[in-house]
Amino acid sequence: MSSVRHPKLGVVVDFANCVPGAQTRIVSDQRRMYLDEGRQPWAYYGPMVAAIRRALADPSPQLALELAVAKVEDSAKHGHFVELQKGFQRWQEGFRGTLVPVGTGTWVGADAVFDVAPQLGLRPAKGPKLAVQLYMKEPELRPEAAAVPLHMMRSVMDQVLPDGIPAILDVRRGKLLLPSRRRSDKRLDADVAGVVAHWSAIWRAIA
Repeated sequence: MSSVRHPKLGVVVDFANCVPGAQTRIVSDQRRMYLDEGRQPWAYYGPMVAAIRRALADPSPQLALELAVAKVEDSAKHGHFVELQKGFQRWQEGFRGTLVPVGTGTWVGADAVFDVAPQLGLRPAKGPKLAVQLYMKEPELRPEAAAVPLHMMRSVMDQVLPDGIPAILDVRRGKLLLPSRRRSDKRLDADVAGVVAHWSAIWRAIA
């Protein structure tokens, strides 16, 4: 059995992004993953996360990614890793900056507690530091869905990366999503409360 203390923020990303009617299936899948160490997403995608970190620090980033892809024997997983490699390289071509240390935090709400552990800390050539959550899944991450976990991340940035801002990198699309300026904090607080309450109700119901 897994010794995970709290679900990670990634479950909120996936839940907020799923299509209507798929919420129960998504949470059921998430619960099974948390109880089966072999299926946990950080185990599946871990080699690519490590390769992305190396690529950001390596003068030959393409080689670091290619080595991670080449080590994958399963054909389906290999296909996923190829897509992740291509998407990340597209994004990295336009990025100028360096890695910085990034910490972890805990988001505490009325209905649930989530561990916030961005995979990357970045210092762009221009602008503030970024605490970046990597989104690796096949469905494109919709900006309105990303707004919920980004707002949750923002509330714990003093723990994660002081003076930084949260971001989510949709790796397959090579697209960096930042906190929305279109919604007020009051609206975002309400969005977060609604999503977390819905997720928590399903999580408890299927226990």
